[in-house]
Order: sequence, then C-alpha cells, then structure tokens
Amino acid sequence: MSIVGKEIVERIDKLLKEKNLKRKAVADAIGISLQPFTSWSKRGSIPSADIAFKIAKYFNVSVEWLLTGEDPDGLNDDDRHLLDDWHELDAKTQAIIRPMITTAAENAHKDKANTAG
Repeated sequence: MSIVGKEIVERIDKLLKEKNLKRKAVADAIGISLQPFTSWSKRGSIPSADIAFKIAKYFNVSVEWLLTGEDPDGLNDDDRHLLDDWHELDAKTQAIIRPMITTAAENAHKDKANTAG
C-alpha cells in the first residue's frame, strides 16, 4: 500500500470541514506553517512521523487512518462520529445513556440468537 500526500491532505480537509476549521488552526496548534500542506498535496510528499502524530492527536484519529484511510480498530466514519459525539458528552450524561445502549445491544444480540436458532 502506498501512502499519498494528496490523500492525507484530503483526509485532513475532511476533518477540518466536519469541525468547521481551517488548515491554519491545525498548523498553529501543532506548531508548523501552512507550507507543508501544499507540499503534501502538490508534491505528493508525506508528513514526518512526529507531524503525522501531532495531526492525528489533534483530530483524535489514528495515525494509520490519517496516513492510509484505514483504521486499525476497524472503525468506519459512522463509528468515529458516534465516538466523537460520545466524548462531547459530560460524564453525567454518559452515565444516563450508557444503560440504554447496553440494553439495546443486549436486545439486538438476543434477536440475532433467536433468528439464528
């Protein structure tokens, strides 16, 4: 599998759009100029390991996903959005919602077992 700088920038831009941010916000947050974005996109170069790590950490995604578009945990975009939403909730709200999710998952598991059996 080859890693293409333009595709990395496309993934970064997708994250920026989702969060309604600009490239400058990422650059400022991780301590780089805007120039590397152009280099990655136009020249096909890729970020150094330390920069890729900082960008991934900034967006709360894996470095593997940032570089390849594949998540090591097998999460898809919907899963990632749900997790992002979950992390936006305070602990009290999470405590209220968690039992509902557990019950729904248990019911789904029972339905699958009844259908299979």
